[in-house]
Amino acid sequence: MYNIEQDFDTISSNFQKIKKLSPAIEAVANVCIDAIRNGNKIMFCGNGGSAADSQHLAAELVGRYKINRPALNSLALTTDTSILTAVGNDFGYDTIFERQVEGLGQKGDVLIGLSTSGNSKNVLLAMDKAKSLGITTVAMTGEKGGKMKEQADFALNVPSDTTNHIQEMHIAVGHILCGIIEKECSPKIKALFLDRDGTINVDYDYTYEIEKFAFIDGIVDLCQDAQDKGYKIFVITNQSGVERGYYTIEQMNAFNNHMKNEFKKHGIEISEVYCCPYLEHEDRKPLPGMFLKARDRYNIDMQNSVAVGDKERDTEAAMAAGVKVSYLLSKDAKTSKGIIVPSLKDIKL
Repeated sequence: MYNIEQDFDTISSNFQKIKKLSPAIEAVANVCIDAIRNGNKIMFCGNGGSAADSQHLAAELVGRYKINRPALNSLALTTDTSILTAVGNDFGYDTIFERQVEGLGQKGDVLIGLSTSGNSKNVLLAMDKAKSLGITTVAMTGEKGGKMKEQADFALNVPSDTTNHIQEMHIAVGHILCGIIEKECSPKIKALFLDRDGTINVDYDYTYEIEKFAFIDGIVDLCQDAQDKGYKIFVITNQSGVERGYYTIEQMNAFNNHMKNEFKKHGIEISEVYCCPYLEHEDRKPLPGMFLKARDRYNIDMQNSVAVGDKERDTEAAMAAGVKVSYLLSKDAKTSKGIIVPSLKDIKL
């Protein structure tokens, strides 16, 4: 009978051992960051499962790994079937990546070759061509490293000589690289964080009925000013009425969509609405969970962001997340960790 637990033990052990590659991973990430910042690109190549990993990692950079940001220049040399079959037919399979590096590569690019053995001839030829063009080469291989280990400028030799376990670690290492590259190459944005009920719209105590939606005086002007000054706008709202049974998730979402559409009528874009429908949860204000999720997804510079809420828990959550300026909208409050203002018109961005 197949020993599933033994497989998990092996995988767990491998991932503990792979920590020793942290300095090398950081060095490769820095080379890739420099390439992107200088207008160059990151290319990936490999065969079989490594081909799949190549296009997976290129997709993370061109699309999104975690952060919403502009596309990063990356290319998998494993995906164009016309090129692969034409070059393979006319020049031989060993040249399918070399030919693409010759045609697409430029000095300052980075080529990451994936091979569990480290001896894939088509990857070796591609790396040879890359080095002749001034392209930095990175080998992602197994423990022994093969010929690629000696040929590459950087080698990430994961601690296994078993194909499937090498591939498991390759994608993990690739994800870490993508995370570092993405974070460092994504522009930081500043945000205006807004509570919803009592800050954006009139609060009827567990508000959810679309027909009752009405903007609080000054919110449209504040948001227009924020947009003009380069802020992205996020709504951060506790909605425990869902768990209390006062309204449904669907009704909550319908209200939020209506709110966003009302903002759009004034030319205001709400980047995202974060809701916590639970009574006890790490996202529920005064805990900072929703702020942190927005920060991580959009690469927000919290020190240059602003939060506005009508309850002290709004201020506490924002400040716990690192927001430097937090306003408490209140005509009655005497003390607060934030800046007390009687109206939205008193807020300065």
